[in-house]
Amino acid sequence: MEDFAGVYIDRKKDTEILLEHQRMIAAHLGGIAVESRLKSLLIQYHKINEWEEKSSRKKCSLFNQKIKNPGHGVMTAIRQIPDLWHRAKLDKLFLEHLANIINPLGATSVDYINVRYIPQSSADLNNEWKKSFDYVCGWLKQNEDVIS
Repeated sequence: MEDFAGVYIDRKKDTEILLEHQRMIAAHLGGIAVESRLKSLLIQYHKINEWEEKSSRKKCSLFNQKIKNPGHGVMTAIRQIPDLWHRAKLDKLFLEHLANIINPLGATSVDYINVRYIPQSSADLNNEWKKSFDYVCGWLKQNEDVIS
């Protein structure tokens, strides 16, 4: 399986460098970083080594069910970690910042995956995006204790 924890670290560094230069592609890489972090947590939480393995996390509603790769579905990934999803629902600010990561231009038609097709000159990255990126990464770090 991919090293999602390593990808998270590298894409987070890439994002921070690109943000210093106010590059739009930072929103794409930042979204990938958050996606990778959630996949890493998902794998740890369910104690799986491959996608489609059954969750071995007892006392979880998904116990003994196949865990599928959420793809680019950030919300799908977090919902597959019920304890983390429960905390997320209690933190409206987190969900607002996560929505900003998913849709960095504020439009629901352009998500973090497709923002890579937006020319730098045709749209400005929302000034609040970096705050959202830092908040989401920090929140995931602060709440990773639900994985153990």
